[in-house]
Amino acid sequence: MTTLEKQAALGRELFDLNTGTLRRLAELQTNGVRQYFETNQAFAEKLPGIKDVSTFMELQREYGEAVWKGFTEGLKANGEVLQEAAESAGELLRSTFVADEPKAPKAAEKTSKPAAASAAA
Repeated sequence: MTTLEKQAALGRELFDLNTGTLRRLAELQTNGVRQYFETNQAFAEKLPGIKDVSTFMELQREYGEAVWKGFTEGLKANGEVLQEAAESAGELLRSTFVADEPKAPKAAEKTSKPAAASAAA
C-alpha cells in the first residue's frame, strides 16, 4: 500500500472513529438530560407531602446527592468514551506511520568483517 493510500485510509478510519465517538457522546448527553428530568420529577412529586422544614431540608439533601451522582457518572462515562477514542486514534496513527523495519545485514557482510579483522592480526 502506498503512502497516499495509507493516509487516505487513515482519514476514513479517523472520520469513522470521530463519528462514532460523537454519536456515543450525544447518546450519553441525551441519557443524562433524561435522567436529570426524571430526578426532578421524582423529587417534585414528593414536595406536596412535606410538612416541616427539617423534612424539606432532608429532601433537598437527597435531591442534591442524586443530581451530583448523575453528574459525576455522566462525566466518568464521557471520559471513558474519550479515552477509548484517543487510544484508538493513537493505534491508527501508529499503524499508519510505522517506519518499515530496518533490514538485517546480510550473512556475507557479517562474516566478511570478522575474517578481515582476523587476517589483520
